[in-house]
Amino acid sequence: MGTVHASDYPEARPNRRLAVGPIHADRGPDAPSRVPLVRLARKPLGDPSFCSAVVETVVALSLGTKYLLDPAALARIRDILGAGGLVVHPTDTVYGLAADPFQAGAVDKLYAAKSRPRDLPVSISVADVGDVFRFGQRTAIAEAFCAKNLPGPYTVVLSATSEAPQAIVSKDGLIALRVPAHPISRLLAKAFGPVTSTSANRHGQPAPSTCEDAREQLGDRVDLYVDGGPTLLGGESTVVDLSGPRAKILRQGPIRPGA
Repeated sequence: MGTVHASDYPEARPNRRLAVGPIHADRGPDAPSRVPLVRLARKPLGDPSFCSAVVETVVALSLGTKYLLDPAALARIRDILGAGGLVVHPTDTVYGLAADPFQAGAVDKLYAAKSRPRDLPVSISVADVGDVFRFGQRTAIAEAFCAKNLPGPYTVVLSATSEAPQAIVSKDGLIALRVPAHPISRLLAKAFGPVTSTSANRHGQPAPSTCEDAREQLGDRVDLYVDGGPTLLGGESTVVDLSGPRAKILRQGPIRPGA
């Protein structure tokens, strides 16, 4: 089967929803396909309001286990994150809420959107294991664990380095990091840099496994939603503290660590 790109669809106009039927790469617009509908709408960048009537949704095109984002959609995501906005996107576990962790205002907006207490730090998502040790201190136990289990559905807790974004470092000097086993999550981290990695839900509510679930909870508090269909595991990541001499599981997720 050939490649389907989001650019094959008509461009959305400002403040207008667009629903376009899925297109099969080889057999035309009427052929059966698992590619979901594309729904796009615009919300002005930099709008601080949580009650805008329109937010933007981009549907990632699914080809088997692969997902595609049109370059224009990826550029839009980068613009929103760079402007201090919030983006919901799929991961291997649940839908995540991304913000620029180096912008204090963006982190404030994230906590407000989730109604999350500020004494509960959030993690960051990075593109590969090498970036884990850019922001978290490298130890023998951490290196062995990450080499065996990442990318994967785990959050590792390490002592923060001087390069770590201070807005998400805990009072104890710790930082939580993820390398999700999901192409969209890693694409965002590669294209933009580290982003926050926290479940796209209101504090105390169930973590969403679909974009629709996330939108029901967060609504217009988010600037853009990336719909990649249901997540693979549907449960939050396993959190492992690797800051000490031994690994300690702080939260058990859907898969037990292999080390």
